[in-house]
Amino acid sequence: MSKILIVDDDPAIRELYEAGFKQIGYDVQTAINGEDALTKTLSFKPDLLLLDIMMPEIHGLHVLDIIKATPEAKDLKVIVFTALSDDEAQKKAEEFGADGYIVKSQKTMAEVINYVQEVLKR
Repeated sequence: MSKILIVDDDPAIRELYEAGFKQIGYDVQTAINGEDALTKTLSFKPDLLLLDIMMPEIHGLHVLDIIKATPEAKDLKVIVFTALSDDEAQKKAEEFGADGYIVKSQKTMAEVINYVQEVLKR
C-alpha cells in the first residue's frame, strides 16, 4: 500500500487523518512543521504528501517549492491541505507544482481520502 506523510501543525488534524488512512491500510507518518516535513520526506520516502500551508518553521508553500526542486523528491505527489480558501493561495500552490488543493473546511474526511486515492492513481 502507498505511503502518506501528513504535515500539519494541528495535532488533532494529524491524528484524525493518520487514523483514517491507517484504518484503510496506508503506511502513514506525520510531521509537525515544514522542517520536520522535509526531513521525513527524504527518510520515509512517501508516495504522497498531505501538506498544510500555514505552519511554523517553514511555510508550506516553501516546503512544496523545496520538494519539487529536490531530485530525490521532485516526483512526489503533493496535495495542499489548508484552511486558506482564497484563489491566490491555490494559484501559488499550483505554480509550485501541487497535484491538488483541498480546503479543510469544505471536505469531509471521506472526501479527502477519496481525493488522495484518486491523486495516487495518476
